[in-house]
Amino acid sequence: MILLFYLVLAQNQGLDSKQDTSLVNTFDVVEYHAKKIIYDIEKSIIILNDSSVIRYQDIQLTSDSAYYYIESNILEAFGTCDLRQAGDSIKGDYVRYNIKSRKAMMSHGITQIDKGFLDGKEIYWIDESTVNAYSGKYTTCSDTPPHYYFYSPKMKVYLGDMVIARPIVLFVHGIPVMAAPFWFIPISSARKSGLLPFKIGNSRNLGKYIQGFAYYIVISDYADMTLQLDAMEKKGVMPHFEGVWDFSPFSKGSIYGSYIRETDSKRERFTIQARNNSAYFLFGSSFNCDIKYLSDNTYQQDFADTTPLWLEQEIISQATLSRTIGGYKNSFSYERNEKFVDTTTATITEKLPFYTISGPSRMLLSLINYSLSGHVNRSRTSDSLGTSDITGANLQTAPSMQQNIFHLLTVSPRMNLDLAVFDEDTAGNSMPMRFGYSFETTASTNLYRVFNVGVFGMNSILHKISPKVTYSYTPDFDFASFPKVSGISGFNRTNRLSFGLSQVLEAKIGKKKAKKTLVKLDLNSSYDLLTDSLSTVNSVLELPYNPFPNPITGFATQIRGSVNPYDKKYDYSVTNVAALKTDFFSINLNQSYAKDGQYQIWFNGKIEPTRNWSMNYSARYDWDEKRLIDYSFGLSRNMHCWEAVFNFTQLGEIWRYDFKIRIKEIPDVEIGKGLLGYFLE
Repeated sequence: MILLFYLVLAQNQGLDSKQDTSLVNTFDVVEYHAKKIIYDIEKSIIILNDSSVIRYQDIQLTSDSAYYYIESNILEAFGTCDLRQAGDSIKGDYVRYNIKSRKAMMSHGITQIDKGFLDGKEIYWIDESTVNAYSGKYTTCSDTPPHYYFYSPKMKVYLGDMVIARPIVLFVHGIPVMAAPFWFIPISSARKSGLLPFKIGNSRNLGKYIQGFAYYIVISDYADMTLQLDAMEKKGVMPHFEGVWDFSPFSKGSIYGSYIRETDSKRERFTIQARNNSAYFLFGSSFNCDIKYLSDNTYQQDFADTTPLWLEQEIISQATLSRTIGGYKNSFSYERNEKFVDTTTATITEKLPFYTISGPSRMLLSLINYSLSGHVNRSRTSDSLGTSDITGANLQTAPSMQQNIFHLLTVSPRMNLDLAVFDEDTAGNSMPMRFGYSFETTASTNLYRVFNVGVFGMNSILHKISPKVTYSYTPDFDFASFPKVSGISGFNRTNRLSFGLSQVLEAKIGKKKAKKTLVKLDLNSSYDLLTDSLSTVNSVLELPYNPFPNPITGFATQIRGSVNPYDKKYDYSVTNVAALKTDFFSINLNQSYAKDGQYQIWFNGKIEPTRNWSMNYSARYDWDEKRLIDYSFGLSRNMHCWEAVFNFTQLGEIWRYDFKIRIKEIPDVEIGKGLLGYFLE
């Protein structure tokens, strides 16, 4: 190390300098200054008095006074000391720092670590990422004195990772409330491998438990996994595995699994879930899947912690591998649909495999647009009566054209042609074939008119009318002997005229003349030529425009209706959506009323009566039963560095509640009903 100190060797020993001194700062040079500097050449000591500052590479030490021992590379500082290194800082009343080893000791020191503060009787800076503290206090509260702190006679701090203490005592307002033989507190906001905080508690269903005892593994910048173990007194041990990755666009997804053999019921229960999205898979293909297997449909409900779940009546899994070759998209799919009859019995329908080919759109004679597509499907159904397989394949095309007549009427004829073959028909004949077709044509037009108005802030109104007539025809094919296969048309006999009329009122409103839709009205019906009868007339009236000023931020109404043209019987339903928001209160209200008298209300919102109190709520009210069908509310209280949270949820006859007090900056550290139940039993 180059020391410019030796430039003053010619000076007399013990010479005082009352001027500020600053040495030229290079990488290996110590820079220092103070109001008074004393050079003790014989002892190789530089004494800095009054506003001492010492800099060396990336460290800076400020203090009331300091000694620099040149030969031993030791800095000693007294009074109000502040040692800074690479963005970290330790403050105390005495510091001893070794320049070469970069180790430091400070008495009665305090340092900020990520989002928290560490205060210790003695703090040792071991290396750039490790700090030891004796008689230490750790807190994320910035008040003095802090509202809470963790005390431990021995603490090891891994900067940017966690604090490990043994033993540890939690103090709240100076009162000890909880102790443990050891604990670790996460302090990192970055992804790092390591243990995750777990929780202990007691519940009626599980007994005493330890949940979330997990190890988090960072595999790379794009993937990680978590290994977890739950131990429950009444149920047994449940291992979990979860992996998440994001190598977009090649692969992005997750996989999760858990298993338990319950000690009380002796049942083996499990779940496997996997998702993947790959736009660029093998050999130019794409691959997407969403797989879900459950041992039973009450598995997730039984082990849900705070929120009740509906029983899953239907579980769907699918996977699709696709690749385009020569402009034709080829897809191999697997689908599995499991419908539960009860908690243990289910009907399983599978497509294995389901192959689809679809070609590009092409033009014939510059007039007719067509494309080819085909399916090969093997469907399997399994239930309590047995298993049955059905296989079918088809090739279809739907040529269509569109012609505009005198720029007034648009005519769009379309034909569906389908050739299919099956493994066998209902009579047992092998490889039966059939050909079917259907025809449809639509005539439509659009009529416009603009009205200049000047009321209610409107500048003009556009009235758009769109009538449409469609004729559909399918011959009377005798296809009853052919099985029904997904993806292959059934061709039911049809001879029908359909009518539709759409109307839209659109206005330019305000100084900016913003376009807003005021009213939408759709009417439709049909005439069946086979039965010589009219179908019901259906209507949908939408009023999407919100005419109200703040605090009403949303208001829309939809009215659906139908009427039988023969007996004049009618039905209707009205749905209204409204939203109101102020500085302390918000509510979203959804009302639904039907002609039969069924009236239900959904609402959710938030109330903040003070700066520190907040309540979220949601519910569904059935007017016929005069009760809330399902509802939930949560109450939270901001307590500076803490927050208290209470949640209550009811779904059908199942209800659950939870409350906890947790540190805002370390949400994994909490005191909840599970933990209190463990100690209060």
